[in-house]
Amino acid sequence: MKPAFGAVPLRWRVFLATSTTVTLLFALAGWGLEQYLISVADDSARAEIQASIRAYEAIWRARTQVLLATTAVMGAMSDVRAAFETQDERTIRDSAQELWSRVSDQAAVFLVLNPHGRLITTLGDNVAGLSASTIPVEAISEKFPAQLSGYVRDKTGLFYVVLTPVYVQGSRGPLLLNILCAGFPIDDRMGRELKTLAPESDFVFLDKERIFASTLDRHLVAGLPAFVQSGLDSTGKRLWRDQFIVFHRDLEGIRGGPMAELGILYSYAHVRTSLMKLRRVVALAWVLTVAAGLLISSYMTRRLLAPVKLLDKAASAVGAGNYHHRVPVQGTDELSRFAQTFNNMCESIERAQAERIRQEQMNTIGRLGTSLVHDLRNPLAAIYGGAEMLVDGNLPADQTRRIAGAIYRASQRVQELLRDLLNISRGERSEPELCRLKDLIEVAAEAIAAPNSNVSVEIAVDPEIEVVVHRTRVERVFTNLFSNAVEAMHNGGRVIITQRLGGDYVDVFVSDTGPGIPAEIRSNLLRPFVTGKRSGLGLGLALSRQTMTDVGGDLSLVNDGNPGARFCVRFPKSGVVARHTIPSPQEIHS
Repeated sequence: MKPAFGAVPLRWRVFLATSTTVTLLFALAGWGLEQYLISVADDSARAEIQASIRAYEAIWRARTQVLLATTAVMGAMSDVRAAFETQDERTIRDSAQELWSRVSDQAAVFLVLNPHGRLITTLGDNVAGLSASTIPVEAISEKFPAQLSGYVRDKTGLFYVVLTPVYVQGSRGPLLLNILCAGFPIDDRMGRELKTLAPESDFVFLDKERIFASTLDRHLVAGLPAFVQSGLDSTGKRLWRDQFIVFHRDLEGIRGGPMAELGILYSYAHVRTSLMKLRRVVALAWVLTVAAGLLISSYMTRRLLAPVKLLDKAASAVGAGNYHHRVPVQGTDELSRFAQTFNNMCESIERAQAERIRQEQMNTIGRLGTSLVHDLRNPLAAIYGGAEMLVDGNLPADQTRRIAGAIYRASQRVQELLRDLLNISRGERSEPELCRLKDLIEVAAEAIAAPNSNVSVEIAVDPEIEVVVHRTRVERVFTNLFSNAVEAMHNGGRVIITQRLGGDYVDVFVSDTGPGIPAEIRSNLLRPFVTGKRSGLGLGLALSRQTMTDVGGDLSLVNDGNPGARFCVRFPKSGVVARHTIPSPQEIHS
């Protein structure tokens, strides 16, 4: 995850962080506004429900007072009481009909019952079908002579009734003469009357099984009885069909206890509409803000990243070796201070580079001097030894000529070394030349030969093999190998030079019969300053190997288990011009 994110350009990372932050802030702000709107809607719903409850209570209180007063007046009137005493249906209707029609509305129902609850007569239309059997006279007679009110229901519907007992004075005290039952049905008209007073709410009268009245279409409230009976939350309301808040209120029956329920439904439709508008507004604001953020962040990112790009370009230039490159410094902010620090670093690197070059030059001079001293030792030793022999005694003419020739060759060798040093100091390099391999070996062997030396050199190399090399440098390689072998064999011995042709190279093996290389320095022998001699500098073999690697070959120590030392001088096959039959060491010796 981190490498993938690290591949994203910095400006897009800044925009991604900005847009993510803006999105989170808008999400939190939208959520907060939505919760606030819902809270306001809840408060409005509670206020509307309370207003609906007050409307219901006001209507019921007014109707109850009218019914209580009407039935009390009718029960107290002498002519009406006289008609009640006759127990004649027609007489009672004639005496009470006119009064009832003036004090009641069209929906009110008036029943006259005997003390046992049997219907005597009915006043009003009674279109709702309120029957005497619905009135539980036997169960509530003990509460008389007080007037009673409450709900009753039967198979036809739900009713709200007021019961007024009418008593007469008998020989043993008051006797129950009749029961006046005044009420009205609970139907859709009643619901519409309630909605007139509380227009934001809807009303439903229901019980566990059915709906008696509703201000909503019946298909909208289908299933509401089971919903109400399933329980409400602590506030007495729940959300019905994700659209209405339902408030539950029990309706007390004439006998006491809940007879039915009144459901007050507050619509959340306008709240949902407001929420949708709010979400659209927040979404539009988010889009505009993110677009503005993209433009602003792109502009600011370009401004902020301009110094970073300059630093990146400068770092690339420094990485390419241009230590003179500098970054323009503008201002005093963090990036400006960083640019100044970068310039100071470049100056330090430039000074360090100059010092390193100077040190390398001095080291090169030192290495050249050391190599020159090492290479001059052998020819100077030959010159010194030959001159000493000439000075010390009278020598035969042939020996004098041989010593003079050795001195001449040694001085020529010194002159060649000095010429190579002069060419190197001038920056000139000698070109490789075509040389006979055997000639190179023989010249090196003559350079280390002494007049009274008891070390023999046996060369078994094809005289026709030619190689393209720097002559003097390769001669010094063999000279170093031969001189090391001679110094190792104080009591005399042999140096044997053989060859082997490979697929891509020609190997020349230089072996001696001396004591060999000590085991403790064998692995590091070809490194600088590693030597087994007390007076040696340990540079001859290291310089010789460098010479061979410069021409594409190599120099290595061969561990074949035989006594003495054995080195392999490898020439690349591309430098070999011709080869013929190789004579064996026995043939050369014979």
